[in-house]
Amino acid sequence: MDNDNNTESTGIRENGIKEINLNEKGFFKKKSYKFTNKKQSVRGIISTIYLVLALGLVVYAIVLSFNAKGNAGVEIGALGMEALLVSAAGIAMGVYGFKEEDVFLRFPWIGTVGNTIVCLFLLGTVLVGI
Repeated sequence: MDNDNNTESTGIRENGIKEINLNEKGFFKKKSYKFTNKKQSVRGIISTIYLVLALGLVVYAIVLSFNAKGNAGVEIGALGMEALLVSAAGIAMGVYGFKEEDVFLRFPWIGTVGNTIVCLFLLGTVLVGI
């Protein structure tokens, strides 16, 4: 009787082998799925597309400036301003994406945060250049 009580309390058998209860560790837990009628936010997806577009414009402007050895002209500034406007529109679309009902918020978060980072980077670049 003592051996059974010892095994239950410590989980160690007489021969020193430790018993592991897999149910306690969560290996055999029943997985539950939650089905909803939510869909992806259309404005959030558009905001994320604007993020990719703005990043593409910034990378393209950086590559052109690097190839011109830093002596780029108005074209690079125009690309930067276009990227700034696209990222500002992406922020607006992302914020409007939060207001949609019964939608997942992954894309509005990605678009809003990403576009804010791009916008702050571009504004910082403009302010450093002034």
